Formats: sequence, structure tokens, C-alpha cells
Amino acid sequence: MDLPFNRDDILDAINDGIIVIDENYKIVYANRRFLQDTGMSASEVIGNYCYKVAHFRDDPCDPLLESCSVEEVIKKGKTVKVIHGHYGSEKKEFAVEINSAPLCDDLTGKKYAVEILRRLGSGSNAQLKFNLSQRLSEVGLLAEGVAHEINNPLNNIIASIDMIKMCADGGLTRNGDIEDIEKKGGCDLKKYFELMKQEIERCKDITKKLLILSRPVSNLSDIVNVNNSVEESLSLLSFTANKKNIMIKKNLAPDIPLTGFSEAGLRQVLLNIGLNAIQAVQNDSGIIYFITKKIKEYIYILIIDNGRGIEQEDIKKIFDPFFSKNKNSASTGLGLSISMSIMKSLGGSIEVRSKHDLGTKFVVKIPISKNFSESKKNKTGIELAVN
Repeated sequence: MDLPFNRDDILDAINDGIIVIDENYKIVYANRRFLQDTGMSASEVIGNYCYKVAHFRDDPCDPLLESCSVEEVIKKGKTVKVIHGHYGSEKKEFAVEINSAPLCDDLTGKKYAVEILRRLGSGSNAQLKFNLSQRLSEVGLLAEGVAHEINNPLNNIIASIDMIKMCADGGLTRNGDIEDIEKKGGCDLKKYFELMKQEIERCKDITKKLLILSRPVSNLSDIVNVNNSVEESLSLLSFTANKKNIMIKKNLAPDIPLTGFSEAGLRQVLLNIGLNAIQAVQNDSGIIYFITKKIKEYIYILIIDNGRGIEQEDIKKIFDPFFSKNKNSASTGLGLSISMSIMKSLGGSIEVRSKHDLGTKFVVKIPISKNFSESKKNKTGIELAVN
């Protein structure tokens, strides 16, 4: 039966934005709601690149850091659900939940991605989704370093297994026979098993650090060793910094007490600010300091860099969701906003001071709290006497 309206009438009646993207990142269709949200006309959107319209970028989104419909939906044939930041009619960024699905033209064989975009509000559910999106971004930025850290011990384990197998077989090797290896102490099986155990422990330690980061931030207090949280956060940041020849220095006060706080929340804050500092300083000459101090009833964590600094008019904006001066950065622009939200919810605070072309100092303040059970134990199993 013929309908009294066409396809465009149906799609324009939907209260969510809808676009269709081809394999070259160009938008070939947009409904009325999408045009309203972007504040652009159909002629400005149709035929334009999705990353220019939605993100004001000059290049496609990095698929290692953000889910891209062209990469995931068109090239891999997957359906995708993700949170992105898009630009609105007032040139301000807002959060959208995107559901993408593949579409194939049977006549031409061309493949497309259909995106349904729903604007998120500002309530707790939206904040949770912002948080998840930011964590995914962090994982993407740290992925190369984590892979490198795990790959090294795995290579050592494989080499040890090869040596054990060679000794067990008693056969010839490229370097000589088994007797030569034994004379040089090469068939000390205990040594190889011990090496494998140590390398497996290294892998476990790395995954443990990531698992703590993945835990939900709770208002319930963990027993937190702040210096230890700083050290382990730096171990995740070190590869990214070393790759850019950026120096990280630390000065951790020995008198920092244990405190009741969210360990997952604190580590996320440290990673957010640390990654922000790495992006702010120059390769080969950047220096970032991590300093801890105890002042009265607070623990202070100072993160200082010698980067380009922040303009005074921008300092109040850096904690706004999606604020970023570098539109081609891999950052989501959520990190500092989420960090401030975490610290406020846990009774702490973040202050920032900066001078253009001289650097920036972030001051993270954590209240010294004894709001945890005396029966809890630290990682060594020793009872904590807390009053």
C-alpha cells in the first residue's frame, strides 16, 4: 500500500539525529534533527566530511582512541554504540550517544554506516557515560605502553621455554651440542623456571594496575597509600613519556599517612592530569614533576610541567566538559572535568595555576581521613592501628 508521505518525512519526524556516511567519511544523508543540532544547512552537511561537521577536525578520528563508524561499521561490518562529543549550533560541544549499523546498496555494492545520534543530558547517567568514555580514551593513550611492558616479559618466558625444551631434548643447537650448553651452565632449569615466575609476576602487576583503574569510583573509602598510587600511576605513564623523550621527576614526602579515599578515583585523576601534562610539554625538552606533601590535615599532590601553559581566560574553562584548545588532539576533553567531579564527590579539590609559555601547576588536595575500619589490613597483611 502506498503511504501518503515519503522516507524523508518519516526520518525528519524522529527526534534523534540520523546521518548516513560513506566509506570516504562523507555524509550522504542527514535528517532534520541532525541539521538542527549542528546549526548547519543541508548544503553545508551533505557531501562534507563527518569529522569536519561533528568534530571540527581536519583529519578522521583515530580508530585506536575513538570508535569510528567508517572503520568499525563499514570496513568490519560491526554495529557500534559509543559516546562522542559533537559540536552544536552554538559552536559548543555536547555529548551524544551514537548507535551505528552497516548498510549496503544492493544495486551498486557500496557500503555505508547509518548513525542514530541521541543527545545526552547533564544528569548522573550522562556523567557515568562521560566517565566510561574518558576511561576508554585513557586506555587507548596508554595501550602502546602497556603492550610494550607485557610483551617484554612474554618474550623472556618464550626464550626460557625454548631453552628448557632444548635441554630436555638433548639435541643439537645452532651454537653447538647440548654438552656445550651444559658446560656453560645453560641447562640450569631452576634458573629458567625462576625467570618465568618473575616475568609472570610482572605481567600480573601490570594488569593489577589496570584493574584498579577500571574499578568504579565509589564514595566508600579504601585505605590509600597516596605515594604508592602516584608511583603506580607513573609506571603506566612512563612509556608514553619516554617515547617522547619527556622527563618525569618525583619528590614524594616520606611522612604521607594512609588515608580513606577512593583508590580508583585517585589513580584516574592522576592519569588524567599526567596525560594532560604530557600533551602540553614539548617533546625532547619536557619535564613533569610529581610532588607529595602533608600540610595540616591535607595531602597535597603537585603536578608541575614546563609546557606551553594556559591562557588566563581559559583557566576557568578547562574543567568544562569537552573543553580543548587543540581540536586535533586525541583527548576527549573530558579528563579534567571528570577529575574535578571525582575530587569534589570525595571531599577533595583541584586547583590550577599557569603562566603562558612557562608551565602549569595542578594542586590536588586530599583530606586526611581516618574513616576506615581498624580491622582492615594493608597489602602486607599487617594490622593497621588507626584511631
